[in-house]
Amino acid sequence: MMNTLLALLFILVGGAVNGSFALPTKYIKHWYFENIWSNYIVWAFLILPWAVMFIIEPHAGIVYRHLPVSALLILIIGGIAFGIGQACFAQALKIIGFGLGFVINIGLGTGLGFLLPLVILHPEKIPTLFGLTTLIGIIFIIAGLIVSYLAGRRRDQHTKQFKPTIPPAPYQVGVWLAVVAGFCSALQNFAFASTHNVQVLALNHRLNHLACAMIIWPVFLSFSFVPYVIYMLFLLRKNRTFKNFFSYSSGMNFLLTSIMALCWYCSLILYSQASLMIGNLGPVVGWPLFMVLIILVANFWGWRHHEWAHVTTSIARQALLAIGLLILAVIVLAYSATLS
Repeated sequence: MMNTLLALLFILVGGAVNGSFALPTKYIKHWYFENIWSNYIVWAFLILPWAVMFIIEPHAGIVYRHLPVSALLILIIGGIAFGIGQACFAQALKIIGFGLGFVINIGLGTGLGFLLPLVILHPEKIPTLFGLTTLIGIIFIIAGLIVSYLAGRRRDQHTKQFKPTIPPAPYQVGVWLAVVAGFCSALQNFAFASTHNVQVLALNHRLNHLACAMIIWPVFLSFSFVPYVIYMLFLLRKNRTFKNFFSYSSGMNFLLTSIMALCWYCSLILYSQASLMIGNLGPVVGWPLFMVLIILVANFWGWRHHEWAHVTTSIARQALLAIGLLILAVIVLAYSATLS
């Protein structure tokens, strides 16, 4: 029981950190979209995963040399898909805002990220109290996602009345980008759940438990880096924004994007450790709980930065209803974690 409670605490902290990781973008000056996210991915997808792994476990290389072919294929396919999804997610944040972008992306990633491991890897758990309770939590997530989408669409239509001279990128484009990101996020958790044998291999080689929990991420994220960096390089060349890396504010900007990467990767470490502590069902119950907490924290920051300013009381209530549904989902999923 104490192990489960500690795992829930890790998920709580990890979700809060992940929901806040993109916050520094609001304080970056003289850099465009591609400047920010290209520096971020170098740290988040390449430098930090490999550096942290070999700092905490210098002998991790023995596991990578003996990776099963099936696990490697899952990491390659899932990693590339996740990289594409993260590029879409970054664009979605730019178009539809911090809170709503997280809701759609993470909401879809939560539902699919839960269903794929449960249905494919643990179908026998569906008719149990654990399975039914977790399904109820997912229903609350889906309901919250739908209400958030409707509130966001109403907000967008309402805001256009006050800013007719500033033509925003189409709302639907931002939504579809967030949807693609959500599908790809689900593959991240499915890859994690499907490569449990790699964690077992790491344990058999007597790697420490933290290294075992995060053993797949350096490989997975290296493949995620490829499509993401290709897109960023395309934008840097197209928009001729390489020169922005040498602007007078670049020192602070490099620091802020590095902090973004550190927050994001630390949250992934906390989730991985919590999932390992819960056991085989960790990716099933831990993932939706982790995702919902990310949504709630991201929405908090969205409200704090006035993304819902100037909306009517009706729209604000609808957005708060969505948050309430997500809070109910957290409570239900936390209970299901104790049943696992």
